[in-house]
Amino acid sequence: MKKQLIQLIQNIINQVLKNHGIENDSAIDVQTPPDRKNGDFSINAAMKFAKACKCPPQKLAAEIVALLEAETQWFSKVSIAGPGFINMYLSDEIIEKYFNELCNNKNILTAAVNEVVPTVVDYSSVNIAKQMHVGHLRSTIIGDVLSRVIEALGNPVIRQNHLGDWGLPMAMVIYKAEPIIRKAEKDGVSLEEVLPLAELEKLYKAATAECKEDPKVADTCHEYLVKLQQGDKELLDLWKKITRVSMAEVYRIYRLLNVKLTEADERGESFYRDMLADTVEEIKKSGLLKEDAGAQCVFLDEFKSKEGNPLPVIIQKSDGGYNYATFDLAAMRFRTHKLGAKRVIYVTDARQALHFKQVFATARATGILADPNVKLEHVPFGSILGEDNKPLKTRSGENVKLAELLKEAVDRAYNVVNEKNPKLSEEQKKDVARMVGIGAIKYADLSQNRNNDYVFSFDRMLALNGNTAPYLQYAHARICSIFRKANESIDTYSAKAKISAPEERELMLKIMDLEQAVVSVATDLRPHVLCNYLYELSVCFSSFYDKCSVMNCEDSSIKASRLEICNMTRKTLAYGLNLLGIEVPREM
Repeated sequence: MKKQLIQLIQNIINQVLKNHGIENDSAIDVQTPPDRKNGDFSINAAMKFAKACKCPPQKLAAEIVALLEAETQWFSKVSIAGPGFINMYLSDEIIEKYFNELCNNKNILTAAVNEVVPTVVDYSSVNIAKQMHVGHLRSTIIGDVLSRVIEALGNPVIRQNHLGDWGLPMAMVIYKAEPIIRKAEKDGVSLEEVLPLAELEKLYKAATAECKEDPKVADTCHEYLVKLQQGDKELLDLWKKITRVSMAEVYRIYRLLNVKLTEADERGESFYRDMLADTVEEIKKSGLLKEDAGAQCVFLDEFKSKEGNPLPVIIQKSDGGYNYATFDLAAMRFRTHKLGAKRVIYVTDARQALHFKQVFATARATGILADPNVKLEHVPFGSILGEDNKPLKTRSGENVKLAELLKEAVDRAYNVVNEKNPKLSEEQKKDVARMVGIGAIKYADLSQNRNNDYVFSFDRMLALNGNTAPYLQYAHARICSIFRKANESIDTYSAKAKISAPEERELMLKIMDLEQAVVSVATDLRPHVLCNYLYELSVCFSSFYDKCSVMNCEDSSIKASRLEICNMTRKTLAYGLNLLGIEVPREM
């Protein structure tokens, strides 16, 4: 509805401006007032164009209002406020028309992009032989939501998991794991049994300690690295086996988190290893590659130290090796040339902000992108804090393992479900506990402005009231309960909705705001906007349900209409939560 409304208003304003001899090609900003008493929509176009028209804002506003008032199908009232704001009140008939069209639409999200933009989203980025910890949570779930939202609007999305699977750390793990793998193969034992991810992490820590204490071990690990980089078949075979064992546990967590990353999305540092030399050569052609202390660097004017000295972007180290910047630049070449990306999004913590500013600027300055207009975006996020307002750690000072955190969330959710609804079967309790526990953790994170740190609290995130996943999931379950009591099929129910109370009108308008929230997230890459919308929708539904009787309504047509509004609320909640990767139980 809003698209059609904006187009109507745009045409009217352009007609008024044309009457004043002005051709306008700029878009009109249509706002939704915080208080519906001030209208369903408002514009400040009269103030914006008054000077160009050489006309007082209120006089110009009156001309616009006269044409808007003629659109009686659309508006029940149009008024001028203050120095020239125009407030518009939609007619009930137009709300009913578009709401019923939405109800009959196969897809709840009717928005589609004007231009399809192939988009790469780089997120999660786990390290081989290391367990996922709480620090991986934000990148993984924020990236997953952005991928889902951009995809839902019709853009092809290519997910990329930039694994840390190359270099000296891998050589160290192979050095320690080799005898264990050989013995397991000889004994016919599966690697998952003898080398689970937790054990691989221990081997890596042990190798790190040994390399520090014993130069001979450090030299051996370096020899392993050289052989690995030269393509030694036996070491490559060990590397592949370790990678698969490691990722098996990672995918178990992805499935639990309902994250859409697969093995096909893996693009580790190893994937780009044969592209690094070519990338350096391409950068050299730009004439920006300079030698500094034996290293090959790019110096850009916009990056300087506090002392005013130029900061280098190191492309190739003095020993001939490569660092993170080189891998990222090689990835950008691949993603724009081979994958055809027109938009590339990187989801990492805020500490990498300078790195990506430099890498993006280097990619553009050296001309290595397939298209200079490719949109490169870094999506930074803050830290997860403990109750002491410090980064969340275990008592021993280590990062909290993500698997342990998720298990505790599900266990706590089970206790809540068991207390609130003991009549559920054991299988149902476990299923609902999984949905609620995982949903609670994800929503507590996603509902924050991603730039901010936030304090992790199980009690707060599992609460059945307030802006939490359980509150939204409960609203969905409550609507399902209404249909069970009404003995109606929630999946096939259909009726014509009509407005008989202000709460119905408010809820119908709020349901139709989904498109605006989704487009906002796809544009600004801030998932909390969708979370806020879903919470406001749930609050709006609660107000409707309190004021408008559904089950005890004596008028059969109004009852049918209210059931339709309830069901559309449920569908919108389910759709929005699905975009967040959160499942919705039908019973809690």
